[in-house]
Amino acid sequence: MITEQYSRYPQVDSAVGSRILLAFRVAQRALEQRLRPPWQLAPLPAFTALGLDGPHQPNLALVFHDLVLDQDAQGQALADSGGRFVVCNIPAAKPDSGEQGLVHFRMFTGGAIPGRYRDALPARVRHDQHIVGDGAAATITESYQVDVAAGGTIELQLSYQRGPRLRLAADRPNLPIWTTADPGIVRVYQEDSVIEIVRNEAAGLNLRQELLFRSSVPELVDLFDGRERLVAILSNPYYARNVFSPHTEDAGHF
Repeated sequence: MITEQYSRYPQVDSAVGSRILLAFRVAQRALEQRLRPPWQLAPLPAFTALGLDGPHQPNLALVFHDLVLDQDAQGQALADSGGRFVVCNIPAAKPDSGEQGLVHFRMFTGGAIPGRYRDALPARVRHDQHIVGDGAAATITESYQVDVAAGGTIELQLSYQRGPRLRLAADRPNLPIWTTADPGIVRVYQEDSVIEIVRNEAAGLNLRQELLFRSSVPELVDLFDGRERLVAILSNPYYARNVFSPHTEDAGHF
């Protein structure tokens, strides 16, 4: 019934890009303070399907995006989205409706402010990527440097050996994302993506060779206070998504 509801939403935009997702276990109270009823912390089915369950289930996803193309519903390129950005998401559910998805509570971007989720802050986001291939093997090195205009930085440096890849293609809109900034906003994603599992704590898998992550952004101090645990690293070297919503949200102005 819920997916049927999502399928009735019109398509509002689409995008093609790559991303890296860092999946953390952080202090539950810090997340609960960011949620508002009716949302509650809840496992995300997509994480559970990867074996990330119980003590290995992430409760915070920090996602680094690099867009190749962002388009409106008519296929026109959008100039206000920003090529690179970082978002903070909490896996959550609405018990009254049975919906499960993500709650978006912050974006750092060089694009439009306040963004489609009404929670974007201006930042300079730099992305560097190197791929060295030799026969069937490949080593990927990526880095993100996020300098937030209001103060603080987020830094990611990652190097890993390419492992098995999966291609996952949803046949309908199935992942709702809400925002703490405006309870009336919901955007439902339908994706076709290639996924590389770089680290999976539950399965004992770790293909990373080097990893540096640090954040000095003041509003994230209670999340990254030294007690956080990185339970998974997922890379999408390619994803294409269509977004559906009952409302069209303008990204705002630069």
